[in-house]
Amino acid sequence: MRLHRFFVEEKIPQAGEFSVVNETLLSQWRNVLRMGEGSRVIMFDGMGDEILCELRALTKKEATLAVIERTSGLAPLREVTLYLALVKKDNFEMVLEKATELGVTRIVPVQASRSEKKGVNYERARKILREASEQSGRVTVPVLGEVIPFSKILEGFAVSPAPLVMFDPRGEISARAYFATPTPDPVGVLVGPEGGFTEDEVGFFHTHRMPIVTTGTQILRAETAAIVALALALVK
Repeated sequence: MRLHRFFVEEKIPQAGEFSVVNETLLSQWRNVLRMGEGSRVIMFDGMGDEILCELRALTKKEATLAVIERTSGLAPLREVTLYLALVKKDNFEMVLEKATELGVTRIVPVQASRSEKKGVNYERARKILREASEQSGRVTVPVLGEVIPFSKILEGFAVSPAPLVMFDPRGEISARAYFATPTPDPVGVLVGPEGGFTEDEVGFFHTHRMPIVTTGTQILRAETAAIVALALALVK
């Protein structure tokens, strides 16, 4: 029987017992999963391990768990930052979920010229990232950055020395060919909004001599393009 997996922000000790006081998690364990003393779960704290734990006590206010075993968790093949132009709420949230499943390291929302959406519900977004991490078997939760304007894209990317690649139908480089060579090197991928990037935004990349890649002549929806881009960058 597959054990349920849960993320906690607090660092889990190498051995011994520890407490969980997250009310949402406690309620799920007690009222939804009907867990009790002796129940076992997989826990992770974003540090790279999967931790088999046994529940020793559970009340409305606190749970006590004991560390049984630690194993190395699944790690993405490479560090990928997704720069995602803001899109409609449902589509944006779907990309958060699928990007997490594919193994993205970091997601930075971008306010592009044609973005209809203007902001992010960070509490809900982080909940989606956490739950997708729990479901997909990864042991880290993607970092969600603050919204940046397109004009600051290079400044925002300064946190990583990796190349930044734009996905756009007007690109002259095949995205499949660009990512064909297996490499663990970090990379950033930029995907546009529903209406696509403007000529000025594409020109910005040309001016800074940064690669613009294409998945073909067909026009992909923004959320589809994001998933395809990450699949090419991460799935080998």
